[in-house]
This record gives sequence, C-alpha cells and structure tokens, in this order.
Amino acid sequence: MQQRNLKLLTEIHRKLTLKGWEKLQSKRAEKVIEMLGKGMLVTEVNDSHIENLVDTLEDRGFAPATINRYLSAISKMLRFASQRQSIYHLDRVPHIEWQTENNGRERYLEPLEEQEIIKILTEWNKVDYLELYLFLMDTGMRLGEALSIKKLMVHNNNGDYVVNLPSSVTKNGDARGVPLTNRAKSIVVKLLENAERNDLVFRQLKYWTAENTWRRLRKAMNLEDDKEFVIHCLRHTCATRMAQSGKVELHFIGQMLGHKSWKMIKRYSHLIPNNLRGAVNVLNEVNTLNSNLSNNG
Repeated sequence: MQQRNLKLLTEIHRKLTLKGWEKLQSKRAEKVIEMLGKGMLVTEVNDSHIENLVDTLEDRGFAPATINRYLSAISKMLRFASQRQSIYHLDRVPHIEWQTENNGRERYLEPLEEQEIIKILTEWNKVDYLELYLFLMDTGMRLGEALSIKKLMVHNNNGDYVVNLPSSVTKNGDARGVPLTNRAKSIVVKLLENAERNDLVFRQLKYWTAENTWRRLRKAMNLEDDKEFVIHCLRHTCATRMAQSGKVELHFIGQMLGHKSWKMIKRYSHLIPNNLRGAVNVLNEVNTLNSNLSNNG
C-alpha cells in the first residue's frame, strides 16, 4: 500500500513543492491532478489522458500558450518519476503534443496569475501600481491612455462612472467613452479624493516606472521567458474575458477598446461561445468569481 502511495501524482506534486516548485506552476499542477483524478498513479498516465487533458482545457476556452503551461506542469511530474526509475518504475513517459502558440500579442491572464500579481505587489507595498494594472485589466485601456486621464474626464452618471477619453490621448485619434467596473470605479474615486479638476488620476506614476515594475513582476513570477507577458496583455485580458462570456458582441468589445480595424476586433471572434454597460457587468462578474477563488484558496 505504501509503495502505491509513493506513485500517486499527488505525492509527486508534494515532493516537487517541497523542493521549491514555483507557486503558480504548482497550482496548475493541482488543477491537472484534479482533472486526471486524485487517485491517479504516475504509472497510469497514458497518451489518452494527455489528449483528454488538452481537450478539457480547450473546452474551458484556454489559449494554446496557457494550455502549454498546464502541460508543462504534468510533464515536470512525469520527468521527476522517469528520472527515478528504481522507485517509480515508469517504463514510458506519455507523448505530449505541445500547442502551437500565436506570436501576436494575444496573451491574457489566468485568474491564478491575477491573484499572484495582487499578492506580490501587495507584499512589495506597490499598491499604486497594482491599482493601475487592475484598472487596465478592467477597462482595456492602453497604458498611455490611462496615465493621461484627468479628473475632468471622469463622469458620474447616477453611480455609473464613465471616462471620456478625448481624441488627443487615444492611439487612433478617436474620442471614446469607457464605462468603469465597480473595481475600477473604487480605484478612481479613491485617487481623485481632494484632486483638482485638471489633476491626473494616476498622477504619482510614470510610464517607464510602470514598465519597470512589470518587468520585476514578471521575474518574480518566473515568467522571464514568456515574452508575451507584457503590460499590453492586460488590455487583451479585458477583451478576452468579455468575448469568452458570450454575452458581449464583438463590435461592442471593439468600441470599448477603441479598435477601428475589423481585423483587430476579429482576433477575439474565436473566443465567443449588450451594450457597453453589459460589457462592464461581465467584468464585474469575473472579478467577483476571481475574488471568491482567492478567498477560498
């Protein structure tokens, strides 16, 4: 019985975690074990299990790059057993077919990554940058747009807050209104306390320091090799969450993000399984779910 327990994936996961397995990847491994079955032995994992794992992740709407990170987790556990043949007697490591990743900037955050960002920046006492990044994630704004927002651009319509970006600050030269989620609204209301009409919302932050803090964050999360893990992926996270919900039409996503080109908007079409206020409601729901995930963890 004891020999059998040694071969459980859960036991291998425990040993790797004790050896200092990166926390986020360790959590992905936990999710993989849940999908395969907590009683699964490392010697029982076969090609079909790996294929089914990929199918399950695809059904949940995960991008190829995200699926590869989950495959990396199971691969690490299998290699651990394979390198200790006398203990685990793993005759053959199942074939893992890695997914082809898109080289475009379509990387978006998983809920676990979002929670890790919140944890790290809170520990670093970088709440100002955390607020900026969460604001970008909830509005889909570009970094330069967010850093250009002044108090006079923020409007309260009976509790529904909207930022009216003038053409002078948007990348495509078109003015647009961006409604705020509850989370984004609370950030703005706090930052504008005692602010003058022409004061910037994020007046303490600079573009280059926001970029540098993000690079530090990427290193802390062991994602230095993930070249798509840039601030711009927060914008894509916003669009992806709305598209994956199936509740927001593509042209509304394009309108909220300020996309002129249909080609840019179509990048999200494969993610779809009503109006701009409806789009914000979707993001509010996602934030509530992710918050519950964090509290339960």
